[in-house]
Amino acid sequence: MTEQSKETKAIWERTRELGRQLNEVNGRVETLEGQNLADRIQELSLVVKKLAEKPKRGAPAVWNWKEFDPQQQANAWDALMQWVEGTFRVRWPRSYKEMLGYTERASSCWWQHPDMVESLTSLMWSHHWAFLDEEASPLRVAEWLGRWLPDAVRQGKFILEECKNDYSDSGGNGHKHNLFENKKIGDDHKQLAAHVHMLRTGEVPS
Repeated sequence: MTEQSKETKAIWERTRELGRQLNEVNGRVETLEGQNLADRIQELSLVVKKLAEKPKRGAPAVWNWKEFDPQQQANAWDALMQWVEGTFRVRWPRSYKEMLGYTERASSCWWQHPDMVESLTSLMWSHHWAFLDEEASPLRVAEWLGRWLPDAVRQGKFILEECKNDYSDSGGNGHKHNLFENKKIGDDHKQLAAHVHMLRTGEVPS
């Protein structure tokens, strides 16, 4: 039997190495395909795109709705509603209905409550942190499911409690424009102002 040349042995060794690398690449591709990364990247890119459309200012680390100009608010609403209806409602329908008041009525005024909007905004960004961030992990997902989601649902139900009490089937969405309409807030403010004045002047409140 003729001894193989060094060149032939080198070619065979190189061929086996390339075959091993190809198997590793195929395994990685199968893993990536199973993680549904395309949908996650598309969702995150939409939020980034909406924020990038805001004029003059860059995308903030935390949304401050009070400081947004009208165009920024419109862009933020687009991004928030895309997540609320495209992710929250689809993936967690029970929590969606309970938080926004749809378990007890067909119509909800949740979007008219600034504290509800803030709570939903926080829930959306914590969802991105748990599922889409480059350092996302099973522990983050577990924390979101066990802590942030139930807490947001509890907050939402509390926020809408007053409006639910005022809701009737005769029409309208049950929204109270003044949640404290039965309380004399003006008198309370006057008493507080008098207390602060006495503190400033050195008087001792009785």
